[in-house]
Amino acid sequence: MASPSVTNGATPKAAGRVGLPASKRVLRSQGRRTMRKLLDAAMICFDERGYYETRVNDVVKIAKTSHGTFYLYFSNKEDLLRALVAEAGSAAQYLADALNRPPELGGTPQWEDVRGWVSVYSDLWIRYAALFRAWTDLARIDPELTNILRQTFTLMSDALARQITSDDAHHTIDPQAAAMGVLAMLDRFHYVREFVRQPVDDVALDTLATMVYRALFEESRQGHERAIPPAPGERDRGDHGARGHAREVGDHRGNDESLRGTSLTH
Repeated sequence: MASPSVTNGATPKAAGRVGLPASKRVLRSQGRRTMRKLLDAAMICFDERGYYETRVNDVVKIAKTSHGTFYLYFSNKEDLLRALVAEAGSAAQYLADALNRPPELGGTPQWEDVRGWVSVYSDLWIRYAALFRAWTDLARIDPELTNILRQTFTLMSDALARQITSDDAHHTIDPQAAAMGVLAMLDRFHYVREFVRQPVDDVALDTLATMVYRALFEESRQGHERAIPPAPGERDRGDHGARGHAREVGDHRGNDESLRGTSLTH
């Protein structure tokens, strides 16, 4: 497993996605900034009001632009949502790529690998919290969204399953089911922590990483030098670019440069 290196709360930068009107012309820097403002404003609206209660008027007010400007970039609210979902899917592709390294090239995943991946997943969930919270509802809006969401989760679960398959022939679990279970656990954990208003901090991420590592990878390291997970909260805060002691779930309003990352191997 190639582990993403996370620095100062960063996750890989999402490739830009545009609405139908914007796709018909080349956007200059000012146009890209305006579109970014509209996308970020939509995330705020979806977070505060929900998708169905959000109006184009709400988005342009937060973006401090006009209706005319909005329709230069997006056909309607649904078009705006599709652009956001595609952007989140592009960022999720990085997580799949980070896992999609043949074990013979990267070796058996260590705890630090799992911790780095969990951290990047957490950053992704927090940035797109409004979408992750309602992804099953959003999938009903149109088939295109359903395909993007299904592909996103399948990419990540398949990449993780390949790591589980190659680690140890003595596993008595189904790799595909285990991989999907890990994604479901991470998704619902963030949802519940947000609901009870508790932060997803370093202690929480350490705990999640240790659970996944011990359940799926620790046994396969027998006969090798074992990487012993630190007690939750006791590791060096500098490792993996700790994101702060108590960053609240749902704070997805970072700028578009907050999605970036590199890989390291063991």
